[in-house]
Amino acid sequence: MTDPYAPQNHVPQGYLPPADAYLQPYPGGPDPNDPLVNPPHSGINGWFTRIGGLFKRSWKSMAAIFAITHLVPTIALAVMAAVGVVLALGTVLPTGPSRAEFNAEALSASIPIIVAGAFVAIIILIYVQMAGYAAATYAVTRQAAGYQVRLGESLGYGFRRGWGLFGWQFVVGLLILLGFVACILPAFYVYAATALFGPIYLFERRNPIGRTFSIFNNNLGRVLGRLALLLVATFVANGVTTIFDQVGSAVAGNTGEIAVIMGAAAISSTLGIIIELPLTMLIFSGILLTYTEQRGWEGPATARTLADELANPSQQLALAG
Repeated sequence: MTDPYAPQNHVPQGYLPPADAYLQPYPGGPDPNDPLVNPPHSGINGWFTRIGGLFKRSWKSMAAIFAITHLVPTIALAVMAAVGVVLALGTVLPTGPSRAEFNAEALSASIPIIVAGAFVAIIILIYVQMAGYAAATYAVTRQAAGYQVRLGESLGYGFRRGWGLFGWQFVVGLLILLGFVACILPAFYVYAATALFGPIYLFERRNPIGRTFSIFNNNLGRVLGRLALLLVATFVANGVTTIFDQVGSAVAGNTGEIAVIMGAAAISSTLGIIIELPLTMLIFSGILLTYTEQRGWEGPATARTLADELANPSQQLALAG
C-alpha cells in the first residue's frame, strides 16, 4: 500500500543511487570525470587514475608513435655507428700480407667526417623524437576528447611542430649544461623545473621556459612529487636493463666465440628496447597529465578544450594574450 503522505519525490527504501550520481560537475566547476584534467584536490589518486585511463584508451597510438619516432631511429643510428666504426677501422688498421703499419693519416682524415656525420645524425634523431612527443600529445589529447585520430594525422602534426620543440629542447639542454658547470645540484633543479616545457609549447605557444619555471616554483610540492614518481620508475627500468646487460656480459665473457658474444649482446639490447618503449610511454603520460592537472588548478579546462587548443592556433594565441 502506498503512503499517501510520502513526499512526491520520495526515494524507495533500500534504493542506492549509482556512484556516478555523486560525481557530477557543479556549474562552472571542474569535471571530476574528465579523462585528462585531474580536478583540484583530487590528489595523487586522481593522477594515477588518469594515467591508467590514458594507457587503456591510447596505448596503441602511443606505442606506434614512439616505436616509429624513438625505437626505430635509435636502432638505425646504432647500426650506422657500428658500420662506420668497422669501415673506419678497416681504413686505419694494418691489413693484407704486408701488415703495413698503422695509417695515422687516414685516421686524421676520417675524424672530421665521423664527427660531422655523428652531429648530423644526432640532430636528426632529436628532431624525430621531439616530433614523436608532439604526435603523441596530439593523439592522446584528441582521443581523450572523443575524437577519432589516425596515425598519419598525428605524425603529420608532430613533424610540423617538431622543429619548435627541438629549438626549445636545445635551450633546455644548454640550461642544464650550465647547471652542471656551476654545480650538480642546480643542474637537477633545472632538469626538474623545465620538465613541462613541451606541453606548454604545444598547448599555449608562449614563453615555455619562463612558464615551466613559474609552475614548478609556485607548485613545488605537487609538481615535484609527480616528477619524483616518474624518476623512480626510470631508476627501476634502468636497473632491470643493467641486470640484463651484466648477464649478457657474463655469458659472453665465458666464451671466446664471436657468435655467442654477438648473440648475448643482441638479446640484452632487445630486452632493453622492450623496456624502453613502455617507460617512454609512462614518462610522457606522467608529464602530460602533470601539466593538464596544473591547467585544472588555474581555471576551467577539459580534454575537449585542450584538444581545441592543439588544433586551433588562433585560440592558442588568444590564450597567450
